[in-house]
Amino acid sequence: MNEVFLKTRELGEAILKSEEFALVKEAEEKAMKNTEAAETMGKYLEAKGEMDKMMAMGEKDWAKVKELSDQMSSLQERMNLIDDIKALNDAREGFANLINQVNSVLRFIVTGEMDAPEGGCSGSCETCGGCGNVN
Repeated sequence: MNEVFLKTRELGEAILKSEEFALVKEAEEKAMKNTEAAETMGKYLEAKGEMDKMMAMGEKDWAKVKELSDQMSSLQERMNLIDDIKALNDAREGFANLINQVNSVLRFIVTGEMDAPEGGCSGSCETCGGCGNVN
């Protein structure tokens, strides 16, 4: 097996052993044991699946789209009030930050470039959409 793939496998195993990954798994288990959280998330995912199907259709039933959108908003509000779901979202955000940091390090090692701050200038006009400054 190629060295790149071996190292990638090692990285994946290290990520699986990370505190951030463990927190996500723990939070998922706790949320799934919480009947209200599990039911609310299930209903939300059901509505989202239906919405995805509706949006893929050529001609849309806009009344149904609005109904699903309202239902999803209501379920989202309920989920935001459930502590186990808030903890799960926080854990997922922490894990996403870890993955973003790993990607940033890889990008720096490969390209020598740092990620630009969100909404900020990277210092390179080659990748810029235009800020009005001319260097």
